[in-house]
Amino acid sequence: MTRAVQIAELGDQNVFTIDGDNNRVGIGSTLPTAKLDVGGVVVATAATVGSAVTINSTGIDAGAGIITAASFEGDGSQLTGVSGFATALSSTQSSPLFSIFKTAQTLEVAAGTSITVESDAVAGYHAFMREGIIHVGSGSTFHVGSGTTLLTNVLGIF
Repeated sequence: MTRAVQIAELGDQNVFTIDGDNNRVGIGSTLPTAKLDVGGVVVATAATVGSAVTINSTGIDAGAGIITAASFEGDGSQLTGVSGFATALSSTQSSPLFSIFKTAQTLEVAAGTSITVESDAVAGYHAFMREGIIHVGSGSTFHVGSGTTLLTNVLGIF
């Protein structure tokens, strides 16, 4: 018998449980379903999830991965790499400018860049963009695939 099992047997089984058959530990969980099953809030200075996601005091680093969530807290003003249709004129939720938005009028395709826009049957072979103007730089190509309809200025503001 290991020391950990002895400690678990002395403590309250509703607070700390060891499932030696399945190599699982439960804290606040009487039937752990994972290696570490915590029934409550976990407070830690840092954590690594798998080999790609690190969580620490500076934020979440997914490396080249993707993080999904059912919801985010706050106004989202510090989110990066998120495709959206506009930017609020204020990041303060109580400000009236939080409900007024701006967006670029022109999509810039940088010099030497090649872009092909193609849609599929699921989207009815339609693609769309908020900008009303496409500026294609020197040495660049912007191609709309055969059968794809590209709608511009979908917000109707330009």
